[in-house]
Amino acid sequence: MNYIQLEFNLPDHLHEQFIAELMDQDFYGFEQLDHKLIAFIESPRYSDTTREFIEQLVSMFPDVSFREIATIEEKNWNEVWEQTIQPQRIGAFLVKPTWSNEKAGISEILLEIDPKMAFGTGYHATTRLMLKQFAMIDFSDKTIMDAGTGTGILAIASVKSGASYAVGFDVDPWSDVNANENAIINLVSEQVDIRLGGAEVIKDSEFFDITLANINRNVILDLIPFFVKKTKTDGTLLLTGLLDRDELTIREKLKDEPVDILDLRQEGEWILFHLRKYGE
Repeated sequence: MNYIQLEFNLPDHLHEQFIAELMDQDFYGFEQLDHKLIAFIESPRYSDTTREFIEQLVSMFPDVSFREIATIEEKNWNEVWEQTIQPQRIGAFLVKPTWSNEKAGISEILLEIDPKMAFGTGYHATTRLMLKQFAMIDFSDKTIMDAGTGTGILAIASVKSGASYAVGFDVDPWSDVNANENAIINLVSEQVDIRLGGAEVIKDSEFFDITLANINRNVILDLIPFFVKKTKTDGTLLLTGLLDRDELTIREKLKDEPVDILDLRQEGEWILFHLRKYGE
């Protein structure tokens, strides 16, 4: 499979926003450099519509530009990640790839996450928002639903925080493979159930103490009723993958649901809703 390589000249603080937007357009594989982002997409998926979307996105930022660099053959994506992914301390967690020799402190929870093409390495603000918010939740013996599980990082972190069982699902086939591998690496594969697909993979009989959703605005808007339905009374929901400009839209949608907004956290332009479901 050949790939199209695009190079964006843009400030570092915009990298996360552009990665999120580009992933919605089927880009995967990113190299982050100073004031530069390199993105890859399979050649058949790069259409005139995709280019028009990118041109519109870039036009919103006066100092941002992009160019098509080349058509390239299959890359070794693990080598790309190994060059860019470094250990991070996020809340109670040390998040690192297996090739790093960084050691967790006595009170830290170690998450070893080896990414492939799936999202969720801890580098994105939405993943950091989630992991930091874990400090506000009692995971002891809880059951977890992790929607848009990506690398499985949140499902794994939940179990390592005391949850008894976590179901993670994602429509990305790479996520299915990667999340299962990461569950094995972290010795939680018996407690983490990774499923390939969307909301349909959750059984009618399944309900959860805690729902985690790190996806994107449109999917979250569509699935809020489902998330609330599948969360037990007095349960917790964390919703992110949202920009600050989405706040009012999400609040309006939540008015129709039996939930209280307990907290709203923000990092850069990204926000997280912390909700509690009350009795209907």
